[in-house]
Amino acid sequence: MMVVGGALALFGWHLKIGAALLFGIIFPAPFFLHRFWNETDSYLRLSEFAHLMKDLSLADAALILLVVR
Repeated sequence: MMVVGGALALFGWHLKIGAALLFGIIFPAPFFLHRFWNETDSYLRLSEFAHLMKDLSLADAALILLVVR
């Protein structure tokens, strides 16, 4: 779904569908992959938090594509 959504968004063909596909797969994934609240080591906790924020910013970019265009 990410490849199809990325290709649709990149080439501007059905941009809304592509952005919706990207947002739909990117937004829920960080909550399952980067559980910083379970880490006890401060370095690992900070690293997981940074990755969570990075993934959420990518989801926000897809949401901006969905809303603005």
